[in-house]
Amino acid sequence: MKKLIFSFYIFAIGCLLLSCEEQENFGINQADKAFNLRMKPDKNSFDISAGDPEINFTIYSDTKTIDHVEIFVDLLKFGSDGPTPRALLKEIPGNMLGNSPSTSVTVKLSDFVTAVGLTLDDLGGGDLFNVYNEVTMSDGRVYPDTLEFGDEKFVNTENSFFTAAGTTSFTSTLAFPVLCPFVTEDAVGTYSISRDDLEVAFDPAYEPEVIAGPGPNQVTVVNMLGHPQGYDIIVDVDPATDVATVSAQTGWHSANFGLPFGEISVEGGGFYFSCTGFLSLDLDHNLADGRGFGTFRIEFTKQ
Repeated sequence: MKKLIFSFYIFAIGCLLLSCEEQENFGINQADKAFNLRMKPDKNSFDISAGDPEINFTIYSDTKTIDHVEIFVDLLKFGSDGPTPRALLKEIPGNMLGNSPSTSVTVKLSDFVTAVGLTLDDLGGGDLFNVYNEVTMSDGRVYPDTLEFGDEKFVNTENSFFTAAGTTSFTSTLAFPVLCPFVTEDAVGTYSISRDDLEVAFDPAYEPEVIAGPGPNQVTVVNMLGHPQGYDIIVDVDPATDVATVSAQTGWHSANFGLPFGEISVEGGGFYFSCTGFLSLDLDHNLADGRGFGTFRIEFTKQ
């Protein structure tokens, strides 16, 4: 059996919480020597069940020598090895920036996907948009600048023309996961096992049934791995975040593979996106004496 171990998706959500009243405490009087750019979104995720939702960015800056700000985006598809190439999402002229009043920019989810060359239909729960700001000054200097070593490019925040100490309140990156509220009625149905890293499904073609309950925000994967003993697995789901949790339960029997370890317990967690019918779990497989096979990913796709 394969011994690939996958870590959980980490939804890193950056959100700057500076108010106009706090700005003096962060060195606004130094704006002629450094620069100042803060971006605050009104939400930190996209709900794809809402169609084409939008995010409103409030941008603050006291610096008068900014020529323009470019907002770039890339998309990390859930379960993929890496993000899409970084693409331009929006460009804001420097003369639009201010602090009193601040500047507001509205960007729709369709703008995000168009920038990376996709459509709304290409998105699924667990995808992650990363947003990057790049500032060009009126004298041509860029922050953060980019260093090139051969074919490799590195974003240079440590030795750019503004050091961290001289750059007051700069929002460099933000992240927006793509989510959909978990709805039990949407989750129930027949699923295929689309990934099984430990290969413990009794039959790779087996299709388990997901039913509601036994409690609120719970579903049961009936005989999840298709073993003759019929081990059902209860999955708890946070309806707001789609985080799925499996407490320790008997999941399969080693004798079905000719092994002498008896019943094997599974526990762990992952994500359940009912809007797309997709369940991904990283499960620990443990013997009764506490020894374990390790952590392996299994995924289910609704038929």
